[in-house]
Amino acid sequence: MRLRFYRIPIFSLLTLLTVLVVSCTDDWNNHYYAEQASKSNLNLYQYIQAQTELSTFTKMLKITGYDTILNSSQTFTVWAPIDQSLVNVDLTDTALVTKIVTNNITRFSYPTSGIISKRILMLDNKLIVFAKGAGGYTFGGKTVIQSDVATKNGIIHMLSDYAPYRLNIWEFINKTDGIDSLRNYLNSLTITQIDTAASYKDGFFVSNVYKSTNKALTYLGKFYNEDSIYTAILPDNAAWSEAYNRILPYYKATDKDGGVSAQIVNTKWTLIQDLFFRGVKSLPIATDSIFSTYGNGFSNPNRLFAGSQVTEMSNGLSYITNQLKNVATDSWFKEIRIEAENPYNGIIKAYYSSTIESSIGTGYKVSKGYYLRVDPTTSSTISKPSVTFPIPNTLAAKYDIYCVFVPTSIIDATDVRPNKVKFYLSYLNNSGSQITNAAVDINNNVLAPNKAGAIFTTTPTSEVQEMLVVSGFQFPFANLVKQSDYISGLLPTVSLKIENAVNPNEQANFNRTLRIDCIILKPVQ
Repeated sequence: MRLRFYRIPIFSLLTLLTVLVVSCTDDWNNHYYAEQASKSNLNLYQYIQAQTELSTFTKMLKITGYDTILNSSQTFTVWAPIDQSLVNVDLTDTALVTKIVTNNITRFSYPTSGIISKRILMLDNKLIVFAKGAGGYTFGGKTVIQSDVATKNGIIHMLSDYAPYRLNIWEFINKTDGIDSLRNYLNSLTITQIDTAASYKDGFFVSNVYKSTNKALTYLGKFYNEDSIYTAILPDNAAWSEAYNRILPYYKATDKDGGVSAQIVNTKWTLIQDLFFRGVKSLPIATDSIFSTYGNGFSNPNRLFAGSQVTEMSNGLSYITNQLKNVATDSWFKEIRIEAENPYNGIIKAYYSSTIESSIGTGYKVSKGYYLRVDPTTSSTISKPSVTFPIPNTLAAKYDIYCVFVPTSIIDATDVRPNKVKFYLSYLNNSGSQITNAAVDINNNVLAPNKAGAIFTTTPTSEVQEMLVVSGFQFPFANLVKQSDYISGLLPTVSLKIENAVNPNEQANFNRTLRIDCIILKPVQ
């Protein structure tokens, strides 16, 4: 194939290139330098000082020393409020003046070019939104009436009003009247300790360096962080008192477990655990549910905020309420589920061997997809095979207790033989004494120690069965167990023992192998 060459006169080619270069340059300038149409040879402070409508802001810069800073070679962007917006500002209030000045200045250049909505870090470490709307540009919700004046060391935008200094949630808690009970408790959680690692350098002691930690800020949210957005429900003193008295009875503790002191500690933490939510929750909330930073979910979330007063924060929203609306079963008094196959719970076996089996692919609805199979290791009619499940974290409250059985038909569709079992509950009585293996009667009541209990028979079907064991049992004391307690060998004071009641000579009609899915404690209000 022959290539064809077209000759273009050199003059025409140069003319075309010139047009293209000029066109590209114009486009570049139009795109990037439109904001610099009003360019000044002055620096930021000199320009502000020269504007008659910025005379008050000029005074404020002098009062705070920022006149010198804006005279320097460093680059800043200033959103300068006009005089009319500052007529009610007391210039003798240096703290207020400083807040206004530092809340309207940031480092580096921020022209309007490319701005849709941007959160900008100001000199006071607040994040303020610079945005473009249908009516023009705004800063902190205030109208930009003149934009993009380029000076020697930065950019000036003129504002109709100054951007208000907004407290973050942590500042708000610590400065707002009427929420003293909440504030005092949260601050009591702050612990200041020597930071041994920071106090030494190259193995030699330099000086004591201290660090502070706060349990609420560690586990519930960094409410002091301007870049983390939360919504808080803050109880006033009346709401705090009401909620405290409502929660306190659930955490009644024995003297061994810390008595009244432990009860108070657990009550106060429970009171605050569900006060905070991630993100901005503006009313009405459209979602069916929301989750606290602690992890509890709340349906119909608008009810939580009903009757409260909202204040916009620099990092979210705060709602002050005179009554906390979360009910016990939403928050602290929740269902307890012990997965039978979970060895973490420290099951105790007698005359049984156990294996963990999967229900996946069987079509049976088994919690978490696994269950515990226990097979007797004795044929004696005297030695009774049993398995005991410790139950942690029961409160001083009423529960219905259930045991969920998986039928043999899960592995053999023709085997529908039922199980026969007895149940025994261990707990602390009203005097704080340990009651061990109190039997359960046919009416689902816990008997006095050493009384004979009833035999419960599972339904001979091919369905998972949730069997009621104990109805409305009131635990006198809370039974709170930490992970460290398990590690040290301490077990909960509450447990449920399941004893096989099938004699070896009954195996034609009853199955001696038990398949247990889980133990469930359901709150009774």
